[in-house]
Amino acid sequence: MTLKYFTDTNSAAGYVSLQKENLTGITKIYHLKSPDDKLVHDLLEKISSTLVSRRLTLEYIYSTFNPDFLAGLVIRELNTAFVSGKVVAEGSEVICLKSVHDASIIRKNQVEIERLSMNMSQFYKKMYMHFNAALHIHDEWEKIYIDRMDFEKANQFKDDVLARLFDTEILANGREPMLVHRFFGASTPRGLCDFIPVLTAGLKRYFIKGRPGSGKSTLMREVVKKAVELGYDADIYHCSLDPKSLDMVVIPELNFCIFDATSPHAYEPAVVTDEVIDTYTAFIKEGTDERCSIVLEEIETKYDNQIKLALEAMGEGHAARAKLSDIYGDALVAEKFDIVLDDLIRKL
Repeated sequence: MTLKYFTDTNSAAGYVSLQKENLTGITKIYHLKSPDDKLVHDLLEKISSTLVSRRLTLEYIYSTFNPDFLAGLVIRELNTAFVSGKVVAEGSEVICLKSVHDASIIRKNQVEIERLSMNMSQFYKKMYMHFNAALHIHDEWEKIYIDRMDFEKANQFKDDVLARLFDTEILANGREPMLVHRFFGASTPRGLCDFIPVLTAGLKRYFIKGRPGSGKSTLMREVVKKAVELGYDADIYHCSLDPKSLDMVVIPELNFCIFDATSPHAYEPAVVTDEVIDTYTAFIKEGTDERCSIVLEEIETKYDNQIKLALEAMGEGHAARAKLSDIYGDALVAEKFDIVLDDLIRKL
């Protein structure tokens, strides 16, 4: 079995990492420190290839800066994780990968490395500015629906959904519930990317449909609260634009997930067990879409434009990042790479 997800995101609040929150219960953590995403990816890919035959659950963490590259590998059955990124989890053993490069080639290209790094930083700063602007516009969008919400109906709706989700005779595991936090998707250089099909395969799926501000994230927080109250583990997936908001919750022991199935990660039921939970029709005043259509269209246009500008800036940053990777790739010494790889495999 494999899982795929992100543990960091480029958001309206800047770079946000949930790496520590994803490693709940893991005590053997190896942090691969490298300026080159591809080097980390190649090491993790080769490590994972040695584990496939062992029929373990492999959790593949992808890079928000390049979704084609692995940024981490978690093997919970072995109590082990190999991770990278800006945030070093407490208790990690840091493994510096500078030793795999020819130092003379790095020195020769130092000026270009610094130039590209500065360019990359400038583009990412611009990206964060546009994501932040998009979130403020999204707040305007939400307010329209919040102002037209029947809170009494919303509260009753929440109680009814929770009663339905947790109507089970399956007992919790009897220990302190384990909560992990991560992202199922992210804004990447090739656009919005998510792993919802992989993460929800085989689960009973509840698709929350609604509008911005119609209580989707609030409902999922209540699901987490109820799961903890009853003693069930929960996998909690945050919104990549606004990490304070939730986009999906999985309760593994009860084999169900509930997630925001609206744009930008719009999904429709695909199997007979899939169900839709519609917050808009349940407790938002009827006719809100029609009554506010002009202002809603204006807000959506402004929002889409800011997201577009953010992704363009991210693309420019990615181009600089790719050139940096080429420099480090040219400086790679294969024999030194193999020595580091063998040492990492021995840690399993």
